[in-house]
Amino acid sequence: MASLRWKFAPLSLFLSLVLSSCALFGLKPSSRYDDRSFTLLNLNLFNQRIPSSLAQKNWKGDWLFRRERLEFVDEQLKVLRPDIVVFQQLLTRRGSPSESDVNILSHGALEGYEWDADPVTDYRDTQEIEYQAAAVGLPIKLANGDLLEKRYWAVGLDGYVSYSLLELDQKPFLLVNLTMPSSSQKVDHWYKFVREEIKKLLLSFGLCKNRLIVSGYIPGGLVWEGYTDLLNEFELKDTSQGFCEAALDCLTTSQQNDIFMATSQGQSPSHSDRTLVHQGAIISYSSVVMKDMKPKISNGEGYGLQRLWAARSYGWLSNIRLQQCD
Repeated sequence: MASLRWKFAPLSLFLSLVLSSCALFGLKPSSRYDDRSFTLLNLNLFNQRIPSSLAQKNWKGDWLFRRERLEFVDEQLKVLRPDIVVFQQLLTRRGSPSESDVNILSHGALEGYEWDADPVTDYRDTQEIEYQAAAVGLPIKLANGDLLEKRYWAVGLDGYVSYSLLELDQKPFLLVNLTMPSSSQKVDHWYKFVREEIKKLLLSFGLCKNRLIVSGYIPGGLVWEGYTDLLNEFELKDTSQGFCEAALDCLTTSQQNDIFMATSQGQSPSHSDRTLVHQGAIISYSSVVMKDMKPKISNGEGYGLQRLWAARSYGWLSNIRLQQCD
């Protein structure tokens, strides 16, 4: 699962800095838009490292349970057919092609999709490798280029930021896959770190803020200084804005989800799995998805579950049309 990354010569980097500086810090928004929109789904597949509080048995490394969940994920993906899927906590087991999220989904709903995956954690106890990944289907493509040595950045103890350079009709845009650390300690510090890395990426690729998408586990609210600084720095908005009549409509973790309830560890339901885009982007649709439930489960009863859910949190689907850079 090789990732495409870019490498620039010093002269081209200098030129990109000059050309993009006005767009990145610039004067006025673009009035031009891409000819078409695309759908983006953000989905955390749950690595099963948080034990169930409903039973003594641990589901860590249980691929029978995981495969049953992934088959349910696949069923829902076949209905949604997103152009881009941004994954967190995607797993493979070393030396076992059948125990691989990518292989399972690539033989189903995501057949023919291109994958850009970054290994972020190696779990020696289960021989599993965890990835942050993007799967893209036509008309979206992975942009071609050379490899960069830096593939991802750690954010705190269990957070990561990775990226994919994508293109639509030969117009590139930057997709940042962000998993903020689960602990709220030093959250403003880590948001500042993320802002600095995103700024460097935009400059390196010669892209303006209009061509930036940030998707993943992004906790925060208007009272969170670090989160609001991220929004303000890049003139971002949450794609859920204007699409939730009530706050409950935006929740991506819910007490109705048995897997979340078994792993909540005191956490309240929240809207933290989200997608951020430039304020000028047109959002024609945005909603929580992947929240279906099956009343029967084959491999989860030992964990105190009587019903099957796809993952610990729901997905978030948005239809996005990006502005172009002037």
